Amino acid sequence: MGNDYILIQGAREHNLKSINLKIPRGKIVVITGPSGSGKSSLAIDTIFAEGQRRYVEALSAYARQYLELMPRPEVDFIDGLSPAIAIEQKTAASNPRSTIATTTEIYDYLRLLFATIGEPHCPTTGKPLIRQTSSEIIDQLCALPKGTRVIILAPVISNTQCNIRSVLSAFEKEGFIRARIDGVIYELSAHNNMKFDENKPHTVEIIIDRLIIDENSRVRIADSVETALKFGNGRIVASIQGAPTSTTNNVNTNSYETIKTSHTNSWEDLLFSTNYYSPETNEWFEKPEPRDFSFNAPYGTCPNCAGLGYQLSFDEELIVKDPKKSLSEGAIAPWYRKSPKLKRFYEIIIQDLARHYKQRLDTPFKNLSDDFKKILFWGSGDEKIEFHLLANKEPIIKPFEGLI
Repeated sequence: MGNDYILIQGAREHNLKSINLKIPRGKIVVITGPSGSGKSSLAIDTIFAEGQRRYVEALSAYARQYLELMPRPEVDFIDGLSPAIAIEQKTAASNPRSTIATTTEIYDYLRLLFATIGEPHCPTTGKPLIRQTSSEIIDQLCALPKGTRVIILAPVISNTQCNIRSVLSAFEKEGFIRARIDGVIYELSAHNNMKFDENKPHTVEIIIDRLIIDENSRVRIADSVETALKFGNGRIVASIQGAPTSTTNNVNTNSYETIKTSHTNSWEDLLFSTNYYSPETNEWFEKPEPRDFSFNAPYGTCPNCAGLGYQLSFDEELIVKDPKKSLSEGAIAPWYRKSPKLKRFYEIIIQDLARHYKQRLDTPFKNLSDDFKKILFWGSGDEKIEFHLLANKEPIIKPFEGLI
């Protein structure tokens, strides 16, 4: 019964008259009644007080010295209680970012819980994201068939506009010899002679090592993987060629050109990461942190509502409250609530718009063409319009921004 109900017997706190009741757990329970009937005495002074008291008593003596131990309420028996929280019924500052979770600081524990043991999923496919340790990556590469050719690369630029020459120059100074740029391998020493359109996105991967898998490759693979993860920010690409034919048993593993002529030309890129990534979309994701789950922090806030839970938007029906009115009669309500000078300013804009699109000012708004209504609300786009805002002056020619 203790798992399904909170059982109370002989509650006599304040004006409670030795009541007995059974409250279901896991459900929203509302206590109602007239003023003075004992609602707060039951909920706060009995149930909450006893739950909090038992929780504090379960802590160590060191922790209890920093917490206030509540007195035992006047009750014969309570069973099925859990640690409890109570929100006081008082007027607080109105803050849309304040919730029950933030007020009670439960939200901090929830953010830590999700960041620590939560299982991230790909936002595109909905499938769980994958990440591996460096040891797991090394084991997978060492498990490839003997004779398999492998190129280990560190992705440093992924489909991004950049100054490729400065990137290649920096890695050349680090001692690297080759890089794969947009799928093509280049010597870093020739980067000054390379021609790339820096206005287009590029993918740059530094070649860390090229080797053939054999029984003595593990140490070399481990060193190369660690280096690739360091420069690839936790990411690595292993470009793998198919197993060699039977005529390549005596291939010199120190001669890259000999290897090249002894294998097929089919290559496959395997992606590994100590960060999270989606194998289906090849997207990379950082490890979740508590700040990513905070709607009050820039990292976790919704870009559309800024963490408030609602969006401010314009209502076309409020802008034009009476569609039976014409533009000359003040159909656009916000423009006709301004000062006389601003009212005249908006009248000129409406006149020039109507003239440009050959619309009558005395036509009821509801009878105007849908295209003209769209231009009124959302602007003319790139189409420029002559606005005669200043008397005896040259017209101002520019697009109309729209009411919204």
